[in-house]
Amino acid sequence: MNKPSEVLPRSIWFLSAGLMSVGAGQSLVFITVPPAARDLGLSELQIGLIFASSAIAWMLFSPIWGRLSDSIGRKKIVLIGLFGFALSLCLFSATINLGINGIISGVILLILLIISRMINGLLGSATRPASGGWIADITSSSQRSRAFARLDSGFSLGRLIGPGIASFLLLISYTFPFYLFALLAILIGITIFFIPEKISIKPTIKKKKTLSISDSKVFPFVLVAGCFGICNASLVQISSFYYQDIIVPNSDDFIFFSSLGFMVTALGFLLGQLLIADKLGVSPGSLIRTGLLLVGCSLFLIFLARDINFMYFALLFYGVGAGMIGPGIAGSFSLSVGKDKQGEASGLLSMVIPIGHIISPLITMPLYQLNNSAPFLLNSFMVVVVLFFVQFNKHHKWIRDKNYRIDALDLIDQPIREE
Repeated sequence: MNKPSEVLPRSIWFLSAGLMSVGAGQSLVFITVPPAARDLGLSELQIGLIFASSAIAWMLFSPIWGRLSDSIGRKKIVLIGLFGFALSLCLFSATINLGINGIISGVILLILLIISRMINGLLGSATRPASGGWIADITSSSQRSRAFARLDSGFSLGRLIGPGIASFLLLISYTFPFYLFALLAILIGITIFFIPEKISIKPTIKKKKTLSISDSKVFPFVLVAGCFGICNASLVQISSFYYQDIIVPNSDDFIFFSSLGFMVTALGFLLGQLLIADKLGVSPGSLIRTGLLLVGCSLFLIFLARDINFMYFALLFYGVGAGMIGPGIAGSFSLSVGKDKQGEASGLLSMVIPIGHIISPLITMPLYQLNNSAPFLLNSFMVVVVLFFVQFNKHHKWIRDKNYRIDALDLIDQPIREE
């Protein structure tokens, strides 16, 4: 276990706050939109396509924003992401409101919702890869997973407070929470504008070889990220339906119970990120393995869940495991590439996780219509398979063997070598 004695830069908390606003807004969308869209006459498949449109744009543009942050600087890209996210949230809320008031419906409603979510994918995708590159610039390799845990804890905190705030504000106005979180993103962006970048990144004349997912130093880590992305997308996309159909079928307050479920999961995320990954300084290899084990077990428990308390218990453990996986993957991946490719690496990682939102409408939604619990069983099995892969893959073993000992302090200049 690594001793977290190094004091991390305070600027990490501001970047974390930016992801907090994104997490709050995203959780609001995932909780309120599925039942609202169902009431507006959209099918589960169409609702899935709305989320998939954003995920496709996010997947395509994340590596582009990451490479741009390597060449023109982190701050510019972070700000594009935050302001773009705020714009998409406002447009999405306005479209839903027009549908509720009967001004638009059917195909026009679906198209406008897809467009507003695609803006989120096109522009909002810039924040995470640029923030990840910024973190790599200002931290040593021995503290990398701690720093990423602190960064991603902001997103988890947003998922925790977002549903809680929204559940009260929705009683006043359906659109107000969307605009509130959009304003929060803008204000945080303005604050970040005044934070100096510690390292100025200038474009180099020599053309660098770009990273590829098929690279043997990359694939072992993005495979885990992709698996986690699929599990997480399935959970958030069918969560409201699952409460409505299975957990509290006779309740009119299923959105409230679903919001509490998101908050419990987010609390677990924070425990995994800030307590286990940050304060305890657990090595990235251990974070990945233990996190996958917890996520796999919790998904099986959700498959069995028919009681609200049992469901929350499973979601808490899911959050803890997921909160460990995130910084574990980010730290491992950062160590596996050279220091001049940190933004690109973070962009690739941000590209992989949304794949779940593309696959979910094609597999999870149809499977859910056949059997409400089946997606959780399938995902639990998939996590077990990936866990076996992590146990025996040489690059994951390399990360575990290093364990952030003193001889790992300069790894950022020494990417993983092929044996």
